[in-house]
Amino acid sequence: MDCTISARSRGYREITMKPARSSNEWLAPLRTMSLLQRLMQGPASADELISFVCSKIGESAYPKTKSARDAAFKHDRDRLKKKLGVEFQYDPVKNIYILTNPGPFGILDLSEDSLRGLALLARDFGNGFGERAYIRSLLDELLIRLSPETKRLMDTQPESLILGVKQFVDKGEIPPKVWEAVKRSVEKRRKVSFNYLSPRYENRQPVYFEVAPFHLKYQEGHWYLRGWVLKRKPQEFDFPESEYIRFRVTYIQNDEKLKVLPTVIPQQYRTPPRYLVRYKLSPEIGRGEISHHFLDMEITRNADGSAEVKGYTEDVWEAGRLLLSYGEGCVVLGGEELSREVRRRVEGMAKNYFFLD
Repeated sequence: MDCTISARSRGYREITMKPARSSNEWLAPLRTMSLLQRLMQGPASADELISFVCSKIGESAYPKTKSARDAAFKHDRDRLKKKLGVEFQYDPVKNIYILTNPGPFGILDLSEDSLRGLALLARDFGNGFGERAYIRSLLDELLIRLSPETKRLMDTQPESLILGVKQFVDKGEIPPKVWEAVKRSVEKRRKVSFNYLSPRYENRQPVYFEVAPFHLKYQEGHWYLRGWVLKRKPQEFDFPESEYIRFRVTYIQNDEKLKVLPTVIPQQYRTPPRYLVRYKLSPEIGRGEISHHFLDMEITRNADGSAEVKGYTEDVWEAGRLLLSYGEGCVVLGGEELSREVRRRVEGMAKNYFFLD
């Protein structure tokens, strides 16, 4: 409502209220701002833009008749450019509108620290497939909202900080069909089948697996599927059934055996195993801050500066690799599965380096 002040003969001022102008006068500005909000989320068709506006303002945001709706939508686009300084392009092939400059009301102002953080992510996640593409999508939405001056500042950020997430270790391509099948099986808790061709197979023939998947994990530059083996062919291969193992996704074959099966994963295969981890760190490591690599870790510090650590892992292979990276500064004390894995590796390295029988 509008406020007006009128003078009265008694010498005081009285505030009176007049009815506000029709709320319909706000429709056009609200539609325009809603269009900008949707364009900042990514390219969109006219129908998608109009639907978004109606979801924000109400079904009456645009006229019902097509001709009137098209005319209002055109006026809103013109208002975006002329009133808000927004720039966008129309792709007639894909029938979509693409934001190129969000204008002064859509610009994202970042602090210097945030700008360095964004530059750090952009360097390490510049490319990617699988779920790494989600980070790329986030970056794209942020970058489109930066002013040209800010973009130039970001491009000149010093490379003194490195995230070190090993984005480009795995040069093998994951076929989209493989990625979608594995991802869907994990999300829907469905059994998945595939042929798997690992370089450890001397005959270079794929092995058929049916797996109850647990999760997908990006680790040390590779994507791995972790799950329980329910079936394998040939049977004589060295994986016992119902063992919890990991599969490197790039080794899953894109062929007729790749299927997400309708079988829902039984409850006993919905949690990973827990393996005991016990090790001792030498004083030069134990006196410092001890990294928490494992679940439910308990640390006992000894008088000589050494430390004994107890915890749990679901991945004996990875736990062994990690503890061996300490070199002579770490001695594995247990559990049984971890000790066996580390002993196997140490004996193999001894044969390689010292020519032991």
